[in-house]
Amino acid sequence: MSTTPTYILVTPSWCVSAGVRVMHTLCHELNLLGYDARLLLTKNLSNDGPVVNPLFHTPVVDPSFEANWPVLNQNAIMVYPDGVHGNPFGARRVARYILGREERRQDDNPDEYRFYFSRAFAAKRASSNRVLFWIPLDQGDFNDKNTGARTQDMLWLGKGAKYCTEKPPNVVDITYSWPPSRREMAAQLRLTRYLYSYDTLSATNLEAILCGAVVIMKCFKYHDWTWTRQDLDAMEHGSGGFAFGDSDFEIDRAVRTRQETVDSIRYHNARLRSRLIEFVDETQYFFKL
Repeated sequence: MSTTPTYILVTPSWCVSAGVRVMHTLCHELNLLGYDARLLLTKNLSNDGPVVNPLFHTPVVDPSFEANWPVLNQNAIMVYPDGVHGNPFGARRVARYILGREERRQDDNPDEYRFYFSRAFAAKRASSNRVLFWIPLDQGDFNDKNTGARTQDMLWLGKGAKYCTEKPPNVVDITYSWPPSRREMAAQLRLTRYLYSYDTLSATNLEAILCGAVVIMKCFKYHDWTWTRQDLDAMEHGSGGFAFGDSDFEIDRAVRTRQETVDSIRYHNARLRSRLIEFVDETQYFFKL
């Protein structure tokens, strides 16, 4: 093997999107392990906030990228999310991170290294699929410690906003700008009894479960794909803490099974760094570096 390659992760700027947070966290964790990882920012979704998380070590490819790319490309692996089609930067080595349900295309490159955020995302759910799963949130903030009376219910529309025809009564709305920080989101969720969610795969659902709220699923759509209860069960965290309807039975089941999801998230987050070392070893072997 030659020198460890540079990993260039293509992503928008830091924002509330879980997929974006996954890419930024991946870059940060690779650097903490001593590898060379950098972000290539495609667009600014940060509004008035910072384009990178100031608490992360995520160097950004500088404006000289285009001039330096022919040299950098000799020993680089470019990591595209599934939302970027093809190979717009002409990278010699492409790794594609599937952050949603896989959509196969005729122009897919068989020579790219394809890996999945969840085993549930692969079109063929076979054990041979490469999976790099964790939940990009801080359990120091999102937990059920020091909770008082749960005095409110909340509503999260997210990507499923168009499917909400009638809001549940007396709910506090979560938006893309409120609560303004993840810590303030956690504080609100610790006051929450039920989170009504129209965003099937949102990390906000898991944040609510970690904080002790019951997530009542109101919609099973993700980017217009129809999901099922079985699809959610296939996710690594499972369906503990989720209520599939607001019947007493479903809510009681969610309460009783919540700890399963909490334990699963802890387990997978604790394994992230060992899996990243495997990821580096596998990509170097795959590209013969």
